[in-house]
Amino acid sequence: MTTTPKTQTPSREDELRIPFTAPLLPQVRFQVGEWATGRGLPRDRGEEFVLAVNEVASNAVQHGGGHGLLQVYEQHGALHCQISDEGPGFAREVGASVMCGPETAESGRGLWMVQQLTSHMKITTGTAGTVVTLAVLLPTE
Repeated sequence: MTTTPKTQTPSREDELRIPFTAPLLPQVRFQVGEWATGRGLPRDRGEEFVLAVNEVASNAVQHGGGHGLLQVYEQHGALHCQISDEGPGFAREVGASVMCGPETAESGRGLWMVQQLTSHMKITTGTAGTVVTLAVLLPTE
C-alpha cells in the first residue's frame, strides 16, 4: 500500500466509466458484469470480478464520502477496475489486515476477499482520497 495523493487514470477509448452512489450499486454490478462478459471473461470468473468490484465500490460509498468513480478497462490481457473516492484515506494498518486474512483481522475482511478473487489489487491512499485498482486475467486461447 502506498500513501500518496489520489490519481486518475487517463480516459481509454473502450473503458466503462460510472460515477456512483449507494442507490446505483445494483446498476454498477450489472454494467460491470455485462462489460466483462463482452470482453471474454468466463461467467464464473466474471461473477468473482463483479463481487470484488462491488465490495470496493461499497467501501467507497461507506468510507469514502458517499460516492465514487469506477473505471473498467482492458489492458495487457487483463480487465482492470479502478475505483476512486474522496474520503479521508486508510490508516497505514489496513495493509497488514488485508494480508492477514479474515480470521485475524479486526477489519479489512472485504479487502482480503477482494485480494483472493482478483489477480492483482493495489491500494493508493492519502488525504485526497483512495484509489483501489483490481485486475483479473483474461483467458488465453
